[in-house]
Amino acid sequence: MQNAMRQRNRGFSVFRFLLVLILVALIAVPALVVIAGIESHRLVEPAGRLSHEDVDRIRQVLRQHDPRRVKKQELRNLSLTERDLNLMMQYAAPRSLPISSQADLQPNDMQARLTLELPDNPLGRYLNIRTSLSTADGKLQIERLAIGRLAVPGWLIGPLVQQKHRLMMHRSDDYRMVVESIDSIRFEKDHLVMVYQLDPELADRVQQRSRQYLVPEADALRMLAYHGALARIAGQSVSLHRSLAEILPPLFQLAARRTANGGKPQDENRVLLQTLALHAIGMDIGRFVDSAHKPADIRLHMTLLNRHDLVKHYLLSAALTVSAGSGLANAIGVYKELDDSSRGTGFSFPDLLADRAGIRLAELATGTTREATRLQQLMGGPLSESDFMPDIEELPEGIMEPEFKQRYRNLDSRAYRLVEDEISRRLDTCTAYSPG
Repeated sequence: MQNAMRQRNRGFSVFRFLLVLILVALIAVPALVVIAGIESHRLVEPAGRLSHEDVDRIRQVLRQHDPRRVKKQELRNLSLTERDLNLMMQYAAPRSLPISSQADLQPNDMQARLTLELPDNPLGRYLNIRTSLSTADGKLQIERLAIGRLAVPGWLIGPLVQQKHRLMMHRSDDYRMVVESIDSIRFEKDHLVMVYQLDPELADRVQQRSRQYLVPEADALRMLAYHGALARIAGQSVSLHRSLAEILPPLFQLAARRTANGGKPQDENRVLLQTLALHAIGMDIGRFVDSAHKPADIRLHMTLLNRHDLVKHYLLSAALTVSAGSGLANAIGVYKELDDSSRGTGFSFPDLLADRAGIRLAELATGTTREATRLQQLMGGPLSESDFMPDIEELPEGIMEPEFKQRYRNLDSRAYRLVEDEISRRLDTCTAYSPG
């Protein structure tokens, strides 16, 4: 009997020892990752300013491989240069995540580096990640992974990734169909090549679910609130032509009320600007949310400095900035003007000024909580156009390509920079963009 009790006690002791080991591991491993993973220096610097050639390239790739344009069951090759891949990585990340990334391609190998900027803390400002990927039989494999100073060998990370992959294949139909649509991936020198075949069911599902991917439920409710407010403003308007200075105050007042009721000011401001931009270009929000108010119910012809084109530039740049970042918005604004200089209405510095003003507004609208709240108060009060849009007097416009090249040569010329500096000076005079 005593021997049996001793064996049982010994068994309990072993069990307790193993339990303690597991608990220590659960605490120690995350702590080790935090301590060894956070560093005081960046591994990757933030992306620089996009050129109009970069924006054009992104548009070409997205247009070429738009699921709506790809024929079903058609075997397609997606070939991205190293520059293409880095553009996608740098500018596809959500604006709310301060992530910088860099990839280097070699035959059968890709080295990827990522830096996540952290809030102020005593351990360090940056989480740096390095990984080495290879392709075997057209499939991706992780060879090495390092989080800061902590190196994780491929033989350890591989089984974990495979386990997660099998779990996702079993639980997510979308994930499974995406994986099964990829025939092969390979790394070449300066190129990533992916061969894929778009499954008809996947193409249909992407289109059916585009709403929830583009507009989460919480944002859909916000969009309906601001869309309804626009409908009420339109119903109370005697004239269809209204200055944006008359439209913004009631919308920002609504944003402030929703913030006071528990909303986040940055989220309210972001969806407000997105909703206004959709209206400015005449896009039916029914493509994103179900609304009782149709576009025909909102007959507001918004203007800035008595011009409708400036409203479009202002609001589209603002919406693009809150959605994707000011770097991309700046580049697209310049790209459009350069495109207009070769065909269409010509390069317009007033349009560029409206772009920059919209970007300034959006950066404050989704900046710190203090900035976002202050903007709601300022834009919700009595407002004049000069508070948020400078005058455009003596700014050149309608400049066609030959004249643009003769006068400004390129975007780095002194003559072009002088006009950009003047645009910045005028923006600094606006009450909305002055330091609070």
